[in-house]
Amino acid sequence: MKKISILHLSQVSGGGVEKYIKLFLKYSNNEKFDNYLVAPNLDNYKEYKIKKSFEFNTNQSFSIIQLLKNVLFIRKIFKEIKPDIVYLHSTFAGVIGRLAAVGCNCKVVYNPHSWSFKMDILSIKKLFYKSIEFFLSFFTDKYILISKSEYELAKNICFNNRKLEIIYNGIEINERHNEIKELSASLSGMYVIGMVGRICEQKNPLFFVEFAKELYKLRKDIFFIIVGDGELKKEIENKIVEYGMEDHFLITGWVNNPKDYIELFDQAVLFSKWEGLCLSIAEYMLARKPILATDIGGINDLIQNNVTGLLINNFNLNDAVISSLKIRENEKLSYNISKNAYDLVINKFSIEKQMGNIENLFFNMLEKENE
Repeated sequence: MKKISILHLSQVSGGGVEKYIKLFLKYSNNEKFDNYLVAPNLDNYKEYKIKKSFEFNTNQSFSIIQLLKNVLFIRKIFKEIKPDIVYLHSTFAGVIGRLAAVGCNCKVVYNPHSWSFKMDILSIKKLFYKSIEFFLSFFTDKYILISKSEYELAKNICFNNRKLEIIYNGIEINERHNEIKELSASLSGMYVIGMVGRICEQKNPLFFVEFAKELYKLRKDIFFIIVGDGELKKEIENKIVEYGMEDHFLITGWVNNPKDYIELFDQAVLFSKWEGLCLSIAEYMLARKPILATDIGGINDLIQNNVTGLLINNFNLNDAVISSLKIRENEKLSYNISKNAYDLVINKFSIEKQMGNIENLFFNMLEKENE
């Protein structure tokens, strides 16, 4: 049987999108699929089996000239590879990839990972993004939506809802972690609260620092960890110094395996403003850590309040502090939500199960074309 060729296009470096693509490449059936990749920072993918890769570094500009250059560049690659399926990851890649694929003999699959119009932006800009998405839905064969909330939003901007498929992000159930012995020893006697994510507006790290400040006023035996890097890192570091918390805070920068640090957490938090389906939350669940997070789409697909974690509304700082203390002081609650979360992620979100769903979708798309 002829292998199915899949060309992945992404403009994102690091974060959840890159992690998603890496997991796809790692668990893709190499006897059935050939994977091609167009993305920035290709060195990040050196250990993965890729038929051919193309470096794609561009500013994410919607100016007509830059957009046209990007479309022509991608279209040239499509013509060379002649993929059976083009798999587009996130908004900008979704725009230029769908325009570049017009007239090419390939199926177009789009995964927004998180809709651009969910961002904290002006209403007129949200309307603009929705209009673009509606127009491009005519050039999309299938959408892969990674949460129920993403699916509900898609129904409003896709002219044909039969194109929509919910396939959750998968997580490696049996991935090993390495003990960070020196750091672990230095944290003896401390209660560790941590978050994993890019240090950017979406992940709301400034709220995490304010939350840490308020908790630190109440308890001095707490240590805070941010596992990640990003454009707001310097601002966060300045806030930590301003609050005199340097000795109780660690920002790791970019790490290959956040699970090494998650194992150090006594409590895992994430105060994102918007999400698709958050892999960090799934990793917290797998590590059996009690979770405190914001009640938004993409997180509440995973966390049911008081069952698999605690949720706060409207970024209420006081509620966040009270809920955090509740997790710390109520051992039975902490145990129960951690166990329930672990059971859920094991049964529903394994990477093998989700990859099987994606592969079946791709096979069915091509079979219908050949009927």
